[in-house]
This record gives sequence, structure tokens and C-alpha cells, in this order.
Amino acid sequence: MNAVVGSQLLMKESFVEISYMAEDRIIIAKWKGFLTVDQVKKGCEVINQQVTKNKLTKHLSDHSQLKVLSKEVQEYLGGTWFNQVEKLGLRKLAVNLAEDVFAQATVKKVNGEQKFGQMIMDSFGSYESAIKWLNS
Repeated sequence: MNAVVGSQLLMKESFVEISYMAEDRIIIAKWKGFLTVDQVKKGCEVINQQVTKNKLTKHLSDHSQLKVLSKEVQEYLGGTWFNQVEKLGLRKLAVNLAEDVFAQATVKKVNGEQKFGQMIMDSFGSYESAIKWLNS
């Protein structure tokens, strides 16, 4: 699936598509392939800008096309970015898991902590269930 129907495409790169669903006030990042830490930082910066600009509280991180998160990427997300985005006001982060069991394992390692400050994270097996949880 390319950009979500009814959403505004903010960034399109070989490694990520970031879109904004204005109706639900959700920022969505669809990550693809094997990610470098610089690619993740570039995508996360776009997310941070939108969270700040639109006072967003909900984010869907779609990993359905993700391969494996490197140790460096895992450390950046868990050690830096989750705390940054929580301070900017994000409160709910839903992860749509990849079908690849190795990708699932690396994502679950990063998302082992279910709460960062006031931000709650949860993982889902479908895009629809992730959106439903974000809107609950």
C-alpha cells in the first residue's frame, strides 16, 4: 500500500513513506527494507516536525515491509528518539508488525518497554487494529 487513502504524503524515500491522516490526526511512517541509523533519523525528524507543528499525539509505525533493525537503529530509537518524541507530546505509538519473524524480533526488542514517560506503545498484527487502538 502506498500513501494511506485520505492522507497527505509528507516524505517519500526508498526506505520510508511518511503521511499525515488529518481526519484522525495520526502521523504514519511506513518503513521499508534494511534501515541505516541515518535513514531512521531523517524519517524521525519529519515525524518530530509534524508532531510539533500539528500538536499530534498519535503515531503509526508500519513495519509491514521492514527487514531487520540493526543494533545501532535499536539503540537510537530506544535511547534517544522515543524520549524526544514523548517530550514533543506524542502519547500513543502503534507498531504494525512485519510478517518477517526476524524483523518482528528486532522490533519487539526495541519496543520491550511499553511506556516512555507519558507515551504508550503497543504492537499489532494488522494496520486496521493499530488504527483502531490509536483512535480509542
